[in-house]
Amino acid sequence: MAAQPLEPTYNGFVSSDLDALLLYEACLRGVLTHVPRRPHDREREHLIRSGNIFLYEEVSSGIKRWTDGLNWSPSRIMGNFLIYRELESAFPPGEKKKAMKKKPNGGGPGEEPSQSAGGDDLRCYVGSLTESYPFKRGGLMKKTLSVNYKEVTHHLVCYYSVEDARHRKLGTPSSDPFFKDIYPRHELITNQPFRAQL
Repeated sequence: MAAQPLEPTYNGFVSSDLDALLLYEACLRGVLTHVPRRPHDREREHLIRSGNIFLYEEVSSGIKRWTDGLNWSPSRIMGNFLIYRELESAFPPGEKKKAMKKKPNGGGPGEEPSQSAGGDDLRCYVGSLTESYPFKRGGLMKKTLSVNYKEVTHHLVCYYSVEDARHRKLGTPSSDPFFKDIYPRHELITNQPFRAQL
């Protein structure tokens, strides 16, 4: 029997903790759906793209580690999220992902045309991943967050391009009328391993 086509949980951008919690709450209420599995190789090209957000429940999906076939930098902490930036190519097997030395002129690998100006604005989307690795020009960012609810771990994976996020081409759950009557339950806010206060 062929596997059912996989669809993202939501299309948009997770800009804040509230955006993530709204998506979790919507899934717990059944108005949005967790994904039951990872994308198959043949699905990745049309699923792993800017704006697609996937939520999954660790136990029922059997997903221990989310894989998507792209080459990513090591993770960096940004508030309560972990973020990753797409690399130009994979590191050779067995080679540690070492950060590159900063260039004297301040230009970094994979730097976008307007990246040097407005650096603070850029950091809202890439955190500290500005010039430390050979980033893919125009590549994706990956933003993740996990919560525990009734002893089950739920995960969120959000893909976006810096351009789409900076130019507000992707809507956020907190600005979507779909979520106007949805409020994150108390358990999603308390007793979570959050690093930053909500």
